[in-house]
Amino acid sequence: MLMTIRFQNGLRAEAVVLTAGNETMRVVIDSQRDTIELHQVDACWYTEDGEEIEIEALVPLAGTNVASSVYPLTITAGHGYR
Repeated sequence: MLMTIRFQNGLRAEAVVLTAGNETMRVVIDSQRDTIELHQVDACWYTEDGEEIEIEALVPLAGTNVASSVYPLTITAGHGYR
């Protein structure tokens, strides 16, 4: 799944979701060499460094079966839904 992340400074980055659960995600950002882990606290998502981020878009990759992973990922897109 592709996603667009917006950082607090306004920078947007495209990423690929490698794994996702209800409260954590491992993603790879196009401009970075290493993967990062995102974690959810209440209705907000944070990087490993504690920076709050906003998930702006989630787009399935062609040929990917997202039937079992749509539920956790759609929760990440909204605020206040648990």
